[in-house]
Amino acid sequence: MKIFRKPTALNNPAKDNYFINIIPMKIVKTLLKKGEWLLDALKRVGCAMIPTNTILNKTLTGLGATHSEIHSKRNSIIIEPNVPVILGKLNDKENLEAVYERCTPHTINKYLKMDIPYKKIMTTPESFKKIRKAAMELNINIYKEYFCLFDECEKLTQDIDYRRKISQPIYDFFQFEQKALVSATPLEMSHPEFERQGFQLIKIEPDYDYKKDLELIVTNSYYKRLRIVLDNLKDSKHICIFFNVTDGIGDLIDNLKVTDYKVFCSQKSVEKLKKRGIINAYEQIDYPLAKYNFFTCRFYSALDILNGKHKPDILILTDLRTAQWTMIDPFTEAIQIQGRFRKKGKDDVTYNSLTHITTIDPNIRVRSKGEIRNRIDQFIANYNLLKEQRDGTEDEFKQKAILEDMESLKYQDLIDERGDINPFSIDNLYNEERVRAYYQSADALYQAYLATGFFNVTYNNVTECVGDDDIERLNNTKVAIKQREQLVNLIVRMEEWFSMGKITFEEKQELLNLIRKQPEGDDILSAYYKIGKDAIVSAEYKKQLIEKKVKEYDKAQAQKLRFSPKVLNEIKAEFPLGIYLPKEDIKQRLQLIYHENGVDYKATQVTIEDYYDCTPSNSKEKPSFMLNFFKL
Repeated sequence: MKIFRKPTALNNPAKDNYFINIIPMKIVKTLLKKGEWLLDALKRVGCAMIPTNTILNKTLTGLGATHSEIHSKRNSIIIEPNVPVILGKLNDKENLEAVYERCTPHTINKYLKMDIPYKKIMTTPESFKKIRKAAMELNINIYKEYFCLFDECEKLTQDIDYRRKISQPIYDFFQFEQKALVSATPLEMSHPEFERQGFQLIKIEPDYDYKKDLELIVTNSYYKRLRIVLDNLKDSKHICIFFNVTDGIGDLIDNLKVTDYKVFCSQKSVEKLKKRGIINAYEQIDYPLAKYNFFTCRFYSALDILNGKHKPDILILTDLRTAQWTMIDPFTEAIQIQGRFRKKGKDDVTYNSLTHITTIDPNIRVRSKGEIRNRIDQFIANYNLLKEQRDGTEDEFKQKAILEDMESLKYQDLIDERGDINPFSIDNLYNEERVRAYYQSADALYQAYLATGFFNVTYNNVTECVGDDDIERLNNTKVAIKQREQLVNLIVRMEEWFSMGKITFEEKQELLNLIRKQPEGDDILSAYYKIGKDAIVSAEYKKQLIEKKVKEYDKAQAQKLRFSPKVLNEIKAEFPLGIYLPKEDIKQRLQLIYHENGVDYKATQVTIEDYYDCTPSNSKEKPSFMLNFFKL
């Protein structure tokens, strides 16, 4: 598969190489001066409008791409990622039609029949088929008569794993004679039609410093750090919080006990929040903004949010304890989020501050490109095998059973409504692993932000040796094996920090006491300092196997210790030679020596023979040994 791929930030930090042109594609760069709009830059390369067969990389948000198409002298169909974006663009423009879930066929037909110079239709990807159907009924060839603009095209790659129908219009898109994709943050796209139809990439290059200030806070005490940041923003008129978990937003509202708030999310999430008593939830932007404003991912891109007279403070939240889909891609989502606010001040900045608070997870498993490719190949092989079995039997019940298995395969996530492999689903698999890799370490995420070339990053790593999040995660873990694994990881981290001088002896003792308070804390600590991490891992964190290894260790240590020079000397001094001594007396005296020297070994009446050459007495009433000489 040929791909038009964006490298990971860590491998290639140069923003000019944001795209790697693996698909043969003409790249056109054009200058943008401060204060100019998109069309000003396009005119420099001879384009009065957005040209056809183009992927337009705007670099900056808010350059007026959608606005220019709405006012272009041609019929246009503009595909926007979400309904709020469409409704936000409507205003009072009488020649603009919005097509989304609630739109009826009658409304579309009526609009297509209108006698106006240039028709402008804005639609969600899922509702595009309504336009196609209406046009066919009216015998209108939209593929010849309309220009199709796919806005925020990175969404095709980012969202398709949970929003399968987002790529539905793509077959139609490639049938348009006039078409383009646009975004300030386009992602990799491997669809073969880009090469077949000779697409070009136009990259807008501002000739001025457009970097925005961003503070990156990495922590393992998430709520503690969030409270500190919010306390510092207590005088802010509007705090805009971008967090892609509805329940997480609800928890924040409850925990922070805020009353002046608004939540912007899907209608389904609105209903969910209202059931738990969070009533100020909306599926569209509702003005004026509140003190605290929460936004889910449907509001991350394309949408214009009007500030009013006060600039907001922006918080981006990633909490991997809550959900991995709270991960923010520095190359796309972070740039898009900061670009949502439209009223600019004298300094050309639309907000007061931009902060990303995040947790990281060193244990995140990131698949390589080769592993992903092998997985895909296996998905296909599994499907084909079942298909052969289905086609090879005439038994109706067997066919039905096999079909049920086929429908549950991972392969089904990779195909479109026509049953073909969807290139955007493939791109999504690679893209997800790219973003996951950033959250393996604080430095990886920091380097990714630097590599965007978009931000002046203030890096604040406030990770604690054992943070509140670590203890909370431990307490919330119900599986004992996972609990033991987490305890071992905490001990390892504590020892590493202590060896590097990052915590004092006193702080280490506090952490040890904290660990001891956890279920099985004492046992795991004891096991760790006896057999070490590798032995516990090899035991698969199973209690019985760990205990077995500890017993084996104790036995070996006792064996070693009871033959140590100190113990041998005490034994040698304790027992006289050449006289009979009661066996029971010998055992007790020997056990006392073991006890005083910390030897975990149970002496018997014959243990003394490990040390002395002994002659037993013939007395049955009082068995005795004569110690002849010390053997060691």
